Amino acid sequence: MNLNKVFTVYKKEMLDLLRDRRTVITSFVLPVILYPLLMIGFSSMMSRQEMKLEEQEMTIHIENRVQDDTSRQIVEAIHDIETFQIMETPSYERQIYLDMVEDNSIQAFVEISDSTTTQGLKVYLVTVNFNKSDDKSSLSYNKLYRALTSLEHDIVGARLEMIQVDRDILNAVEVIEKNLAPPEKMIGFALGKFLPYLLIILTVSGASVIAGDLVAGEKERGTLETILVSAAKRNELVVGKYLTIITISFITVLLNLFSMYFSFRHIIGQAGAEFTGLQLPIGNFALILLLMLPLITFFSAILLSVSTYSRNIKEAQSYQTPLIFGSIMLSMVSFLPGFELNAGFALIPIVNYSLMIRDVLLSSYSLSMFFLIIGYTIILDVVLIYVSIKLFNSEKVLFRTEEEKSLKFWGKGKKDVFSTQFVFIVFLVLLLGLFYFGSKWQSQDLLNGLIKTQIFIILLPVIIILRTSKTNIKKTLSLRFTKPVNYLLALLAAIPALVFVAVLGQIINLFFPISESYLEAMKQLMTTSTHGFWYSLFVIAVLPGICEEILFRGYIIKGYTKFGFWRAIIISSILFGIFHLDPFRLVPASLLGIWMGFLLLKTGSIFVPILAHFANNALALIITNFGENIPILNTLEGEENIPYWYIIPAGIIIFYIYKMFDKFNKQV
Repeated sequence: MNLNKVFTVYKKEMLDLLRDRRTVITSFVLPVILYPLLMIGFSSMMSRQEMKLEEQEMTIHIENRVQDDTSRQIVEAIHDIETFQIMETPSYERQIYLDMVEDNSIQAFVEISDSTTTQGLKVYLVTVNFNKSDDKSSLSYNKLYRALTSLEHDIVGARLEMIQVDRDILNAVEVIEKNLAPPEKMIGFALGKFLPYLLIILTVSGASVIAGDLVAGEKERGTLETILVSAAKRNELVVGKYLTIITISFITVLLNLFSMYFSFRHIIGQAGAEFTGLQLPIGNFALILLLMLPLITFFSAILLSVSTYSRNIKEAQSYQTPLIFGSIMLSMVSFLPGFELNAGFALIPIVNYSLMIRDVLLSSYSLSMFFLIIGYTIILDVVLIYVSIKLFNSEKVLFRTEEEKSLKFWGKGKKDVFSTQFVFIVFLVLLLGLFYFGSKWQSQDLLNGLIKTQIFIILLPVIIILRTSKTNIKKTLSLRFTKPVNYLLALLAAIPALVFVAVLGQIINLFFPISESYLEAMKQLMTTSTHGFWYSLFVIAVLPGICEEILFRGYIIKGYTKFGFWRAIIISSILFGIFHLDPFRLVPASLLGIWMGFLLLKTGSIFVPILAHFANNALALIITNFGENIPILNTLEGEENIPYWYIIPAGIIIFYIYKMFDKFNKQV
């Protein structure tokens, strides 16, 4: 690779972008101007609105059903609250006042009644009806709560004095709030909620504009062919464009951080005495900038590949939208409580950066995690830039001109039901059906809901599609018998496969701890005490074995066989894992899907993966209910973890069974 040619391509692309007024404004000018205007203006507006809300009059209606001295004292305390306007009207029906609160005609409706304790003491019940979705109504409740809590202390004190008891007896426990977090950490805590989200979104959205123009835009303008016949090689062109995206994205992030830093510093300077002399840690912002570099290269590589594959900017934007949306969802983890950065989260792209930026702002980050995230992202960068180079060197991809197939599959032969596009759409529709309908059925009655899900959401749609398209169902679903040895081998693999998956689950639990409630729910699903063993076996093992295998190994895998033996197996297996709608079972289910996909394509019979699926689920059911009574299965059922070395003999057995399948079968 000639670095001079790479630099020439880089220089040419940079000059072209810098001549574009829209790029300069969106990438360079807006970050410098936008944050001061938004943050300073927003903070000023927010403080004024809070002050204005505090000073606004609030209309309250009181209904005193007791009418004694104490209840009148409560009414008087409410009258004394500033900004409260007591509604003096004739008494209406109670529902009328509740409706007035609901439509914000009044801010609260207070009802005073009384009751008597078991010791004969009178207790005054003050019911505050308010509208929590309205700011004024919520504020009125807070003011009422503070005033009445103070009044309660006085009333109880007066009662104690009547029986000659010092009211100081009420102060048995005094809670003193003392926040040990310094102001710097409190600011870091506040910034750590939204700054990671903001930076990640700005990075991916800014890079998407540049990447879309560099390749897809040149295809659209017809200038790509010109640079392809230049002296620069394809690899040099890719690297030059890649560096251009990185440079513009880095400058955008740098300007965003610069503008944010000074905007926040100005806001802190305008704050109260508690923040006097406080300085934002500029070192933390510099560390965030260093951390963002691998993330910029990560997004740049993905977006360059997308742009290379796309025929025009419009198509590139359609592919970029899911990426941006996914980044938004993953980056929002910084808003969620309870998420702590660990080795597991450090290996999830975007989530790792969101949590690490938050920790840096809190000055509580781990250097080992910091370098783990950077190193892991660099590895991903290398893989992704390799993919970009491969795509750019493919004439079929670079000059892809064919139109996308229509979603309509009702052609003369009606055979497009196996196109990759249509198969994936079917998968998405069934996934949504599982989420919206299957989950509801199962929440109402777990086992009966599972039966409905398997038949109406998983099995029936496949049969309808194949029947409607006049497809040979027996041939398509591979409904053919095979050698008896294949069934025997599938059964022999059940225990080592289950051990393999169980140990994998333990490893996942080390990085992403599984809650006790989740484990209890899974154990309850497998318990046969309520419905009996045979009914549970039918629902948990027989039905999924038939229905899920017909969907994934009978139908969905057919949409990907054109990509090759292993690619079809892996893609359909990942979809199989996703279909479980359970992040903890995604990887184990996908691995089992790979094994069952191999069984189908190697034996040419769907009955083998159906048997393997049945054996896996049935074995899990047997272990849960009878494992402690069967010595060989006792370890798998016990409370302790399975020893990790079990994976070695399990792997060896699976390998030999795999070789035996290879020996007895030819690839179909």
